[in-house]
Amino acid sequence: MSIPEHLRPICDEVFGPRLPLAIRYAGLLAREGIEWGLLGPREQDRLWDRHILNSMCVSGLIPRGSRVADVGAGAGLPGLPLAIARPDLRLELVEPMRRRVDFLTMCVERLGLEASVSVVRSSAQQYDGTASVVTCRALAPVRELIVMMDAVLQHAPVLAIKGQRAELEVEAAHDQLIASQLFATVLRPEVGGEVLGTVVRLTRNA
Repeated sequence: MSIPEHLRPICDEVFGPRLPLAIRYAGLLAREGIEWGLLGPREQDRLWDRHILNSMCVSGLIPRGSRVADVGAGAGLPGLPLAIARPDLRLELVEPMRRRVDFLTMCVERLGLEASVSVVRSSAQQYDGTASVVTCRALAPVRELIVMMDAVLQHAPVLAIKGQRAELEVEAAHDQLIASQLFATVLRPEVGGEVLGTVVRLTRNA
């Protein structure tokens, strides 16, 4: 899956020598990902900017050597782009649906990422891993994430990739955040000099 010319510099910056792996993953998304119904056909032309690069907006917020759980991993976003760009991380792709689990397992095997990435069939509510950081993308509004991630938030921050309504979601969750003793921060970190997405970081106040 070729990279649009205007995105080539930022892709080089983000993935470095592992860019060929990212291109292979984009090809899997464009073929099997669409064939299996994990992405809509219209997404093929915007895989790089809307999905793969957008997933990298959390990269700079994750400490080196972290164990990361990507909850509700779906087609592998943001987990697989993170695993490709950050070989120092250990990733768990957490997903409850069998078809998606099969797709994720296939991607991990074809990309040769077995040493750093594992696939866990579990819902967000039932996940009981020991990740030091949790990511999610397009999983649920902040109000619902607070409930879904209650157990996880006892020991790990949650980095939720959001869209333009991030501030509104945080505002709508104000009472729940206070009741749960959580703190929400809206971030737009730069990656390679560009803002690739919006992140809501959820942490315990303590």
